[in-house]
Amino acid sequence: MTVSTNDEVRTSIAALLRIGEPGDGLLRRLVDDIGPVAALAIITAVAGGQSSPDEAVAGLASNGTDAAEGGAAAHGQLAGAIDRWAVRVEDEDGGGDLDKIARLGGRLVIPGDAEWPSMLNDLGSAAPLGLWVRGAAELGAALARAVAVVGARAASSYGTKCASDLAWDLASRGITVVSGGAFGIDAAAHRAAIAREAPTVAFMAGGVDRFYPAANADLFEQILATGAIVSETAPGMTPMRHRFLLRNRLIAASAQVIVVVEAGWRSGALNTARHALELSRQVAAFPGSVYSASSTGAHRLVREHEAELVTCCDDVMALIDEDAPTLFDTSGTGDGHEVLVGHDPVDELDEREKICLNALSATKALDAGTTAVRAGLTIADALSALSALDLAGLAERRDSGWVKLRKPRG
Repeated sequence: MTVSTNDEVRTSIAALLRIGEPGDGLLRRLVDDIGPVAALAIITAVAGGQSSPDEAVAGLASNGTDAAEGGAAAHGQLAGAIDRWAVRVEDEDGGGDLDKIARLGGRLVIPGDAEWPSMLNDLGSAAPLGLWVRGAAELGAALARAVAVVGARAASSYGTKCASDLAWDLASRGITVVSGGAFGIDAAAHRAAIAREAPTVAFMAGGVDRFYPAANADLFEQILATGAIVSETAPGMTPMRHRFLLRNRLIAASAQVIVVVEAGWRSGALNTARHALELSRQVAAFPGSVYSASSTGAHRLVREHEAELVTCCDDVMALIDEDAPTLFDTSGTGDGHEVLVGHDPVDELDEREKICLNALSATKALDAGTTAVRAGLTIADALSALSALDLAGLAERRDSGWVKLRKPRG
């Protein structure tokens, strides 16, 4: 979605964030088609009785948003969605929420703003329309190098120590610690980063003015001093179960590596890990006792080759830097001087091959069909791209499929 940051666009996005639920792909598609101002106008017209949902859809179709282009008007459920959104239209147009967030010292960050974290665009149709942000940190800069540390709420002393030690060490290396502000692993990670006087980012399932859990209010106040509290739900909105699950996709998209520390068989941290895998992010997990129910989920990720086993900050740093191009190489000079290396094999790939590379995982082999679905390519195009990646030394065929290589073959 390409938008300018004028007041009308910002106000419209503010209103749409209250009207829609997080991750509403159909609302996002409508906004991508016609822009936030026009989308809000259509929903408001239906809410006011000036138009029916069917008439609104017919108008969109007649304006060229057709099935051939994959537009929102081609979606069979759009009329019902417009009717659902219209019920939530309020008298004010979004300006009230903007005033409320301003009184709290916060802001609404939208695509096109300098502060917008571009890594969230990887979510595609599930990317947020905007983000409500409070805190001293500049969000885009804070997330430029970030690791998410997630895990069980009912964490053991072992788990909280692992999370604390990892977050402290990451913060000391300039890495922003991202989590969800919950009890247990989340809180331990946030607190360690704060103790290191480093920024940490907490993604919330409710409004940024409603700290949840309330017992962590002091922690959230400390986060505001150097980091950021972020949500796509409007101020005042209540955390709900489905909003926690949808919030997890933002945690996954915002970090280069997602580290699971103590997660049971049905832990919400595993939901975050699934989102991360779908986005081709690196997933890692700390080992626990084989007798501990709190580590069964983390162990499953490792057993199914969906997560790298890590035991310290150095292990995680290796995952962060694995795809970074090598700017300097001192191995061949012998005199201590740095020699600039300008060649990166990724630069020589065409767009289809780059998309295919991003769709691959470094920890789990994917067959051609799965890779094609992830990349949005036909199987024939995916196979062609995979062959090119193999020749470039960036991917490799295994018995069960293709994997991305951490270090290109020389």
